[in-house]
Amino acid sequence: MKLLSLLLLIVPMTVSASTPFGITWGEDIGKYGKVTKVQDYSEVKTDYLPKNNSLAKLYKLVQIPEKGLVKVVMSTHDYSAHGVSFKSDFHKIKDSLIDSGYQVIDFTSGELSSYQCVLQGRCNGKRWVAIDPDGVRVTLEQKMRGRDSAFINLKFETQTFLNVCDS
Repeated sequence: MKLLSLLLLIVPMTVSASTPFGITWGEDIGKYGKVTKVQDYSEVKTDYLPKNNSLAKLYKLVQIPEKGLVKVVMSTHDYSAHGVSFKSDFHKIKDSLIDSGYQVIDFTSGELSSYQCVLQGRCNGKRWVAIDPDGVRVTLEQKMRGRDSAFINLKFETQTFLNVCDS
C-alpha cells in the first residue's frame, strides 16, 4: 500500500514536468546537438528528439543559464498552403493539445487566400494560443514560406521563459 501511494505521488510530478517530445523542462540541452549562444540564452537546433513527431522537420530548444530548457519550437515540413493536409494537420495538433489539458486563451483565423498571401507569400494563417495547468503556453500557427509553400509552427514556453521575456 505504501508503494502504491508513493507511485501515485511520483507519477503526476514526472508527467507535468515533461514536454510533449520526451524531454524535460529545466534539463541541459547540450545532449541534443551543438549549443549556440544567442544574447542571454543558448539554443540547439535538431531534427530528432526522444519522442519525435512525424510531422516535425526541425526543433529548436532554448535554454536560459541556471534555468535549463525553457522553450521548445517545432516546425513541420512544407505543405501546399491551400492543401487539405495543411489544414487537417493543424487541427489534429490543436485537438491533441486540447485533449492533453491545454485551455485556449486566444485564437486568430488568418486569411491564406488574401492578395498579400497569394501574390507575395507574406502572411500567417490560423494562430491558436493555449495554456496548461502548469502555466506552459503553447502557440500553434500556420505560416507562409512563399506563394504556395507553408508550414506549421508549434511553440511551447514555460513561465520561466515568459517571465524573463516580460522583464
